[in-house]
Amino acid sequence: MIIGSGLLARAFSSAYLHREDVCIYAAGISNSSCTEGHEFARERQRLGDALRQANRVDTFVYFGTCSIADPDAQNTPYVQHKLAMEQMVHTHPQSLILRLPQVAGKTPNPHTLLNFLYARISRSESFNLWSKAKRNIIDVADVAAIAQQLIANNSVRNTALNIANVTNYPMTDIVCTMERVVGKRAIYEVVDRGSEYSIDVGATLSAIERAGVKFGSGYLEKVIGRYYGSSI
Repeated sequence: MIIGSGLLARAFSSAYLHREDVCIYAAGISNSSCTEGHEFARERQRLGDALRQANRVDTFVYFGTCSIADPDAQNTPYVQHKLAMEQMVHTHPQSLILRLPQVAGKTPNPHTLLNFLYARISRSESFNLWSKAKRNIIDVADVAAIAQQLIANNSVRNTALNIANVTNYPMTDIVCTMERVVGKRAIYEVVDRGSEYSIDVGATLSAIERAGVKFGSGYLEKVIGRYYGSSI
């Protein structure tokens, strides 16, 4: 069972669309800058309905955000809302919360970091580059592969785990990589802002290994090239 139709829902559809024992809740607010109370209320209602509908499934999967550890974002309305949704999910007897960083994939959502950078660079539009910021990028296909390993492990229920890259990338590196893939120079103003925060993936390292996901040198360029190289 899958609830939702966006990037994550599509990534999990082949494995879980017709499964009755697992509910993948892949719906909700896709813009982390959202401050609209009615949008938060709508998701609370939808999640509550989903929890009641799937109260007997073996595993109810919800996607949280790794930004709860980001000092620049942890007090924003969006992150506080996501934490409140996690508390709702914990009421399910067999819940699994998977917190994600910046997920790369084919999506029309203009609010993702990589879509924002691609749009600005490809259209030669200026933007601010936070010189001290680092971000964690992971391919949605790798998210799905790692998550499948965790869902199959009954010992990790009623908990929250991070699925993330083992490396955080400076924003300067992400922009330079997008420049190479797009084949255009970015126009930006360097702003002395931003921060780095660590994402603990110790509890998911074995799942990463079993899924065959290989991070490391070349991963960032491979992922950006996969989703933006053919868009030129």
